[in-house]
Amino acid sequence: MKTKFKEIITEENFILNSKIFDLGRSAEIIAKVAQDKMVEDGRNAKIHASNVVNWMLDIAEQAQKTLDLSRGK
Repeated sequence: MKTKFKEIITEENFILNSKIFDLGRSAEIIAKVAQDKMVEDGRNAKIHASNVVNWMLDIAEQAQKTLDLSRGK
């Protein structure tokens, strides 16, 4: 990610920014793992696909938390 965690520590919206940062880092990790797995054969595709589902659900949860924070809930 372009933004580094140390850049948001002292910002006024630290809680919101840290959630957004976590979301971005999760996406980067998923992208790297998916890229690495593309070179493997299809035997492990089902296992990898189930991992992607779990990771994406985690990203969705983080996004919802970010929305809740931004809306004052």
